[in-house]
Amino acid sequence: MRTVTRKITWVFLAVVLLAVLFVAARPVVGGPRNVPGLKVDKSSIGGVVVNSNGGKAEAGVWVIAETKSLPAPFRKIVVTDDQGRFLVPDLPEGAYEVWVRGYGLKDSERVKAVCGEQVELQVASAATPQEAAKIYPASYWTSLIQPPPMSDLPAKYKSQDEWLATLRNGCNHCHELGMPQTRIYTTAKDWDAMFLRAKSMHQELNGLGRDVVERMLADWGTRIAAGEVPPAPPRPTGIERNVVVSQWDWGFPESFVHDLISTDKRNPTLYPNGKVYGVDRTGGGRLLILDPVKNTTSWLQVEPRDKSHGYSLTKDYYHGTEEEQAYVGEDKEWMASPHNPMFDENGRVWMTVQIRAGGKEYYPAWTKNTIVTGTNDPADVDAAYNMLAARGNNMELGYYDTKTNKFVMVDTGYNTHHLQLDWQGRIWTDGGGSAAGELDTKKLDLTNLETIKATEVGASKNFLRIDPATKKMIPGTGYGEAVSPVDGTVWYSSPVAGGPANKVYMVDPNTDKIKDYPLPAPGRFPHGIDFSSDGNLWVSLGSGQVGRMDVKTGEWKFWDNPGLKFKGTGKETGTTDFPYYLWVDQFNVSGLGKDTVFVTGTTSDAQFVFDPKTEKFSVFRIPYPMPYYARGLDGRIDDPNAGWKGRGLWMTYSSYLPRFTENRSGTVNHMQIRPNPLAN
Repeated sequence: MRTVTRKITWVFLAVVLLAVLFVAARPVVGGPRNVPGLKVDKSSIGGVVVNSNGGKAEAGVWVIAETKSLPAPFRKIVVTDDQGRFLVPDLPEGAYEVWVRGYGLKDSERVKAVCGEQVELQVASAATPQEAAKIYPASYWTSLIQPPPMSDLPAKYKSQDEWLATLRNGCNHCHELGMPQTRIYTTAKDWDAMFLRAKSMHQELNGLGRDVVERMLADWGTRIAAGEVPPAPPRPTGIERNVVVSQWDWGFPESFVHDLISTDKRNPTLYPNGKVYGVDRTGGGRLLILDPVKNTTSWLQVEPRDKSHGYSLTKDYYHGTEEEQAYVGEDKEWMASPHNPMFDENGRVWMTVQIRAGGKEYYPAWTKNTIVTGTNDPADVDAAYNMLAARGNNMELGYYDTKTNKFVMVDTGYNTHHLQLDWQGRIWTDGGGSAAGELDTKKLDLTNLETIKATEVGASKNFLRIDPATKKMIPGTGYGEAVSPVDGTVWYSSPVAGGPANKVYMVDPNTDKIKDYPLPAPGRFPHGIDFSSDGNLWVSLGSGQVGRMDVKTGEWKFWDNPGLKFKGTGKETGTTDFPYYLWVDQFNVSGLGKDTVFVTGTTSDAQFVFDPKTEKFSVFRIPYPMPYYARGLDGRIDDPNAGWKGRGLWMTYSSYLPRFTENRSGTVNHMQIRPNPLAN
């Protein structure tokens, strides 16, 4: 009897022990329910994150709550505080899975949770440095690249940092160099085969020196295959833990959504809680639409003016349209290819867009009457016109009217790429080498197509500077533009890494004169451009910095972006990140203060936030789905009296082919900054 009792006792103890081990080994849902300092309401999920080895609280890690029970797949991302606590606020009702990602950790298991619940999430440390490094930003992986010595570079480059500035743009312009798919090649032959997949990559390769680049990248890939990893990025600290990111999936697996718009940048209180519009440069050209209140996404086919001469619904930006125009001078097939949307005060979403076939035979003859040169000498105008007509143009302007749900297209005699509206109703565009274009919407009669056509010439100006001696275009190109809030002058970035075209330049609408401002070292390859409210100019640089020019004195100052440098480089070059664009918060939309500078950490899955007062950066990352590639961004105030909940930034995944992301989809993101990590 005593033996039987002992056996029953041991069996009971074994069952209890197994139960305890099972509970300790899995995430605990529904407890603890009383985390000190945590207030969870019926629209939030909160709790604590602890390490499964010892129960240590994990500070500065991301908690991701996601659901597929809404019309569009939705997730919300927050950061834990120094005690490992988290609170995911303002969740739409749905069935959620909650999980953890953090530097030094293995992604946690997903735990089911509902609003109003508190959960304890357990997470394990990464088993190896290689496992930990899987979620490091691409820019950290590229810090392992060993740049070639100056003696190996093509003769046209005057310094290694000039070559590196060109490399950053050429290899990051469409996607992240350093993302997982780019770290797997270990021979020059493999790299050459990869570069051949797109004309644009091959063109960049030839300019940088094919053999030099392929040897460098093969060495990089070989060392990674052997186990080399970059240093770990720091976890979020301070205000970086206050970020809340709401995220919806949108678009198609092949989409290329260059950027989006939610409001009029001149008045960010317009269209509160309204729809957000993104431009998709695939599928013939599509306008993507998010309704953040209803959690729905939809899309419209962009309607060009004339669908003849090769219009296609199957071509995308990199395999047709501008690709053909850039390399052979003609469009065999073309698509609407919408780009860079901007709201005006009348509910119109303007965009640069192809409205007809490109090529010289379709170039409008009336363009000659719109040309403005530095001298306006008839011979210079003739030279400019002949230059433009020989090439043609394949991007014009158009808008989607949110009130009538119709597309309206406007022809231009100049190429367009980005656009900005000034306070006089003029649309300013960069010309992709044609310097600049101006469309005065007050001079357009938008009643019907015939009156639009009749008023296009009188509403347009095409700026193209001609050297009087050579009758050639003055060196320089155009990419981004910005309008001064102080004097209304219009400024352009010329994205070139060296020589006289490494500059910004200014168009004065009052005189039609253009003035150049060369960039001093270490500034190279100005790309994004914007103004602070005091009239000073800010640029994001392909050399790995952000720069500010005092417009009154012409003096420049530069700051390295956050992150690491290439192996063997010093203060002559910035970090490895390629900051595609930047945006200055003139209206304190973010809540971080007027004139806070947001620099896109394009290859760092992040927004770099620069405080001009302290001259320090904070890093707000989008940790999922990786990679996250940022271009333009937008900010809107939905309710100026609602604190942090009434304002926020809008941005989209802006890389080509979102099927390479973790969830195989593009995303639209609403980033808000609350006063502390547990604010609700």
